[in-house]
Amino acid sequence: MTTEAKLLTAEEFMLLPEPLEGGKMELVRGEVVTMAPVGGEHGSVASELVGKLRLFCREHDLGQAAVEVGYRLQREPDLVRAPDVSFLEAARLEEGRFPRSFVDGPPTLAVEVVSPGDRDVDLSTKVEEYLAAGARRVWLVRPGLRTITVHRPNGDAHTYRAGDTLSSDDAGFDVEGFALRVDEVFA
Repeated sequence: MTTEAKLLTAEEFMLLPEPLEGGKMELVRGEVVTMAPVGGEHGSVASELVGKLRLFCREHDLGQAAVEVGYRLQREPDLVRAPDVSFLEAARLEEGRFPRSFVDGPPTLAVEVVSPGDRDVDLSTKVEEYLAAGARRVWLVRPGLRTITVHRPNGDAHTYRAGDTLSSDDAGFDVEGFALRVDEVFA
């Protein structure tokens, strides 16, 4: 006789302690998935990205950019993803801030920084989950290749390389003026 594991809700998942070994957890269709802590290059790239996004968001009162915020993308079974970096538009913030709990719904922009052990099939799944839930843009940032691929809801994807610059449209911003040189991200 076998017993099935109980699927967790996002509310139950929110109450779990941090993993003792470090790293990040996500809730994938009710089941907890733990990821190893990231390497230095990954952390540095994510820091650079959140800094650039946060500065532009503040200058133009667009919303908030942050690292590893949990977003509930689906219910029953619950799916909570925590992109390495994300932007959430001002209209969805609570009094200009992220909620204490997970954000209900997708980020406006989800950014996943690819680690050496990440599998393309898992990354593709995340991109599709974010877009299906309503994200405007998803970035896959590949430090090993020094590229950023921007995915859009209509299925378009464009890869930017050294010498290229990402724009407001690439970030899903409603105002013009954002410019992020790919070279700066990996400097």
